[in-house]
Amino acid sequence: MSSNHFALIMAGGQGTRFWPWSTAAKPKQFLPVIGKRPLITQTYRRLRRFVPARNIFISADKKYLPAVCECIPRFSRRNFIAEPAPRNTAPALIQANIVLSRIDPGAHLLVVPADHHIAEENTFARQLQAALRHAENRCLITAGIKPTEPHTGYGYIHFTEGKNRGPFFPVRQFREKPDGKTAAAFLKKGNFYWNSGMFVYKMAFFRGFLNAYAPYYGRQYARLERAYGRPGEFARIYRSITPESIDYALMEKIREAVMFKARFHWNDVGSWSAVYEMNDKDSGGNVRRGNTITIDTRNSLVFSNEKKPLALIGMEGVAVIHTASGILIAPFDRLQQVKRAIVLLEKNRR
Repeated sequence: MSSNHFALIMAGGQGTRFWPWSTAAKPKQFLPVIGKRPLITQTYRRLRRFVPARNIFISADKKYLPAVCECIPRFSRRNFIAEPAPRNTAPALIQANIVLSRIDPGAHLLVVPADHHIAEENTFARQLQAALRHAENRCLITAGIKPTEPHTGYGYIHFTEGKNRGPFFPVRQFREKPDGKTAAAFLKKGNFYWNSGMFVYKMAFFRGFLNAYAPYYGRQYARLERAYGRPGEFARIYRSITPESIDYALMEKIREAVMFKARFHWNDVGSWSAVYEMNDKDSGGNVRRGNTITIDTRNSLVFSNEKKPLALIGMEGVAVIHTASGILIAPFDRLQQVKRAIVLLEKNRR
C-alpha cells in the first residue's frame, strides 16, 4: 500500500429513491440494501484492500457520524470530514481537498460514492491502484462502465480509442442522462461508457483545475482556504456557496480527463429495481425479504422489516415495501416516481 494514496467516501446522499426504508435520518448507504452489510461498510472494506485505514476519509453531514461509527466500528473520528451544510459534491470536494492537503499536499485521492455495489473486488483494487499512480500525470481519471443496455438513468462518457498505448483513454465529453433514442445511439457507437461517479486525481492539481474550468468554485476554494482554522467563518462561507455537483462544475469542462475501462461489475444501486435485479430469486422469480409470503405471484419484490406478516397474492412485476416509515406499492416501471410521493407526503405533513 502506498502511503500517499488517499480515499474519500462521499456519504452525504439522502437516498430518497429507497423510501420508505431509506430516510433522511438513515439513508441507504447505512442500510444492507445488497447483502448483509450496509453499503458504506462494503465500500470501506473494499478500499481497505489497497488503501491504509489512516488514509480513508468520509465526507458527510455531522449528523451521520454515529451511523458511520455503527457501520464501521474501528473508524477513526479524525477521518470524518463534516460538511457544514448540504451543498452537493463540488463544495464537498473543495472542503476535502483543503482538509486533506494539510495532511499530505502531494497525495493522490480516490473519490467514491458510499452506496455503490462492486463485484470482482480484486480487479477493482488493481485498476484503482493503477489509476492512483497515473494521477501523477496531471489529469483527472474516471472509471467507465461498459453499457449493457441503452440506460437513460446514467450519464455517459464519450472517449477516444486508439490514441494511447496504455489503459487510459482521453475523454472527449461527459454527456448527461440521455433519452432512449440517444442512449441507443451511444450503445451502438461503442465509445460511450456509463459514468461510474468515481474520480482519481492528485490533490495538488485540483485547485488549478477549478481555477481553469470552474472559476467561481476556484474563488470559493480560496475563500474557504483563508478561513480554514476558524470553524464559524468557514461554515458561514460554505453555506453561502451555490450547490453544484462536481460533474456539472468541472467534469463536463475539463480537458485533462481520462477514462479507464472498468473490468469489474458495477451497480449504483439507484432504486428498488436494483435490489430486485441483484438479489437471489425464488422459483417464481420473486425477491423476498423479511416475514413475507407469496401466492400465485411472480417476478416481484416483497420487502418487510416489520414483525407483521406481509402477503402478496396474484401479483406480477410489482414492488411492495413495508417499513416502520411507510408502505410503498408500485409496478417496477413506476418506481422512479417515489420522489414524487415524498414531495406529496411533505406537503401533506405541512
